[in-house]
Amino acid sequence: MKKSRAVLPFLLVAVVGFVYHIQMQPMGGDDVFFSEALRDSSLMEYLSHRYLNWTSRVVSEGILVTVIQFPLLWRVIDYLMFATFPVIFARLFDDSLLMRWCGAAAVLLFPFHDMGTAGWITTTVTHFWPLWGIFFLALLVKRMAAEERIHPAEAVLGVFVCIMTGSHEQYAVILAVMLVLTVIWLGMKKRKPAYPALFAVIAAVTALSLLVIALCPGNAGRNAVSLADLPIYETFGFGDKLYLGLLSIERVFIANADMLFCMTAFLWTALVCVKTRDFKKTLLSSGPLLILFGQTVARTAYPGLSGLFVVPGEILEWSWGDLSTWIPLVYLAVSVASMIYALYQLFGEKLYEYLCVLILLGCGFGAGMVLGFMATIYVSGERVYAPLYAILLSVTLLAVYRQKGAVLEKLKTAAGKLAVTFVALSCCINVLFITLSV
Repeated sequence: MKKSRAVLPFLLVAVVGFVYHIQMQPMGGDDVFFSEALRDSSLMEYLSHRYLNWTSRVVSEGILVTVIQFPLLWRVIDYLMFATFPVIFARLFDDSLLMRWCGAAAVLLFPFHDMGTAGWITTTVTHFWPLWGIFFLALLVKRMAAEERIHPAEAVLGVFVCIMTGSHEQYAVILAVMLVLTVIWLGMKKRKPAYPALFAVIAAVTALSLLVIALCPGNAGRNAVSLADLPIYETFGFGDKLYLGLLSIERVFIANADMLFCMTAFLWTALVCVKTRDFKKTLLSSGPLLILFGQTVARTAYPGLSGLFVVPGEILEWSWGDLSTWIPLVYLAVSVASMIYALYQLFGEKLYEYLCVLILLGCGFGAGMVLGFMATIYVSGERVYAPLYAILLSVTLLAVYRQKGAVLEKLKTAAGKLAVTFVALSCCINVLFITLSV
């Protein structure tokens, strides 16, 4: 491919990221608190207190309270992570021009505006940086499994990134699952990873991170503070908390017609159609798309249907006898069942790959569902769903990669060009919204 065409996707993301980071206004929300965290204590005293009384994310917070003292340094690091994201996405596959554009589209579709909900520095360091880290580590693990060369500097950076990423509960679990699946795959192939020492260090750091999280007394203390502010939560039983977690996922992704979820549903349906050329299979795969159509077009055009397309809020109480309590869960169940079916059509011929995709998707949904068991769900915001966003994007890119030949052929047709236009328009809308909100 021509060099100018090859770098264009990366250049586009770099320019968009530059605009974002020039306009960002840090030192809002929790940024103010963390900027003053070391005023009356040393770093170790502060982190010890936080671990005992508030959170297990001691590494993330250690980085945060240090880098927040140098906002320009934070902008540079955050920008570099944003700009290199499509590079990592592309290299996870074959680094072709198609996958470079797909990686760029994935970054431009990501709801980066969620990273400012608790203050730009605070949220990016504790949520976006581990998100970048999990993909960097995935690339290292892939290269070790494929016996590709890894530069010593990449190995050292990988260990540091693993320590940082493992500090975040959701990503620590996902990283552990990813490593276990890799070990199983290597066992099936009767192979050993290249650089076994590096693989062992990453596995050990991940295991230690999970242990630190499990033993942290501060997580219980933080939940106790949240309970004090929200005493009604103490009356919730297991079923109520499970419902709250599931309802939150449905609210964020379906009831509010999330742009990225809508695009994912559209692309999965289109890919099933391209692969199977079967109307019934395509229809069964389009459940989320049809429900999103009802939530947006039908509900808007016919207000009387509002009872069928409920938009749940962050509610404190509900009645199990009301139909409106169950409708969101029905939509979520239909969407998940349809997604599992679509993934079977896309990956079913390779059973292990299909199971891996389902497990990772389950980790993403589980990371959102488990929030219902913590009172902090009412103050966490949409930023906590970043792992699920990332997994949806990754699975979509993998599905495109698996059908690369058919996709390239379809891109020459009017239907393919229309689909690309739709994706590009969605990216532009998301970029414009983020640009106006930073």
